[in-house]
Amino acid sequence: MTFPVRQVGAVLLALLTPLVLAACDDGKDEPDQSKGSASSKQLCDGALSADSGQAIEAVSGAKEFSQVSSGDGLQGVARSLVEDYSNQGATTAKDHTLCHVYSSQSGSGLDLEITYSLADEKSAAVGGEDPEFAKYKIGRKALADTDKAVLYNECASKKLSGSASAPAIIRGQLKHRTEPEGNPQKAPVNNLTILNSASLALAKSLGCEKDGQLVDKPALTPAS
Repeated sequence: MTFPVRQVGAVLLALLTPLVLAACDDGKDEPDQSKGSASSKQLCDGALSADSGQAIEAVSGAKEFSQVSSGDGLQGVARSLVEDYSNQGATTAKDHTLCHVYSSQSGSGLDLEITYSLADEKSAAVGGEDPEFAKYKIGRKALADTDKAVLYNECASKKLSGSASAPAIIRGQLKHRTEPEGNPQKAPVNNLTILNSASLALAKSLGCEKDGQLVDKPALTPAS
């Protein structure tokens, strides 16, 4: 018995359809790795130490986070600063975002951003700071209050041509877009702990001599 061509095609389609659908369904329940929550260790391109991870949990009241934008990442920020330095020398340049983080947990208002730029000697000089900021002896200059932290450090590196005689000055800034959670008296130290960790990771990425004079566990005692 013979069948019309159309009928044969219909039979084959009916037989193959379940197989095609099964292949399409394979792995359909796999999570989308580009979305959802992340732990503090996964934030800011992995730049946060254990201490800074605890600090970001303290200022957020959360343990799960999301990144609105991963920013340029450590390598991207490092490349941008090298380019800025080669084009402009040790002068102020535009900001480059390392990360923009918010809490994915209900009831937490965390929304912070960490950025970096080159700075000049005048802005890195000690003195004339806003009295609302507490001063710390970290890097060239370190300031912090409840919703912001700023850290300047020098960087002499083979990646920064001419920096052996004129080290680049890197300005890191952490800024909360909403009022942080937790004890406001501890917020400045927590903010600077987070920023110091990110700045140290960037200094290592840039190959700064002596890690830009930054250390993993700095003395976070306000300077007089």
